[in-house]
Amino acid sequence: MTFAFWPAMLIPLAVALLAFILRDRSGSRRAQTYTGPFEAGAPSPGGSMTVSGVVTWLGIALLSVALARPRVGFERLPEAGEGVDIIITLDVSTSMLEQDYSPTRLQAARDAALSFVEGRPSDRIGLVVYAAEPLTLCPPTLDHETLERFIRKADLGSLEDGTAIGAGLALAARGLGYSQTARRVIILISDGMENAGIVNPIDVATAIRTLSGDSLRVYTVAIGTEESDYGVDRATLSSISDITGGRLFDASSPAELASVYSAIDSLEASTLPPEGLFVYRDKYFWFAVVGVALLLLGGTLTWRIYKVVGD
Repeated sequence: MTFAFWPAMLIPLAVALLAFILRDRSGSRRAQTYTGPFEAGAPSPGGSMTVSGVVTWLGIALLSVALARPRVGFERLPEAGEGVDIIITLDVSTSMLEQDYSPTRLQAARDAALSFVEGRPSDRIGLVVYAAEPLTLCPPTLDHETLERFIRKADLGSLEDGTAIGAGLALAARGLGYSQTARRVIILISDGMENAGIVNPIDVATAIRTLSGDSLRVYTVAIGTEESDYGVDRATLSSISDITGGRLFDASSPAELASVYSAIDSLEASTLPPEGLFVYRDKYFWFAVVGVALLLLGGTLTWRIYKVVGD
């Protein structure tokens, strides 16, 4: 249980304590009166606590707690329309085994993707891999533990070799078709040129722009060094990002690849707090009800005592 306004509970306690001190001082100057057989229950000088006093103080304490607004909170999952939906589209063709990245391009790409996912706990993220054909390994999800397992297992061999950038992009866009968020992102990673598939990457990018407008951006990442035997089609990747309102990143080393994800992270900052979303339920009602009841009871006991004394 937490308190929304915990300093507020000190106000009635301070006021009640001040009133008690002033009453104690004035009571000590009053002459004692005979109370008959009810002396034990009557208020006594010197500020000693009676039953009515204890009940009154309990009532004040409970009202103080109610004033501080106690609440119970629990974490909830982001709802549709909240956060950013992202699909990482990863090239798993043979060229990704090149060792100009340490240990390989594919391993460096996986490591950078894992770091990126770890830094966005409130966003739905999915994974598409492609070679000569694409495959959805994980749709956009908040279950990042499962997603990370798929990223670690993303490897060559399950798909026919080749590079079908257009098909991979199309499948990723289709995976975001049911997204209701205002911002959707595809991170397309490639180290080669289009040599497989029947879908032109530029046509796919144009269709994405026509259907989704500014709500879906494609950030393309070109992997590979100038010394490598495999050439990356930077012109096509640049056109894809330009058409969809994204940006082309060149990553010629694992360090640059990690910085690419950092740049995308800042460009597409999540609107949700990293500590999570919390729903709170107020619990002050019964504190207030019981507190008021105890104050009334304490006042009634005091009135009855003085009434008996007066009789």
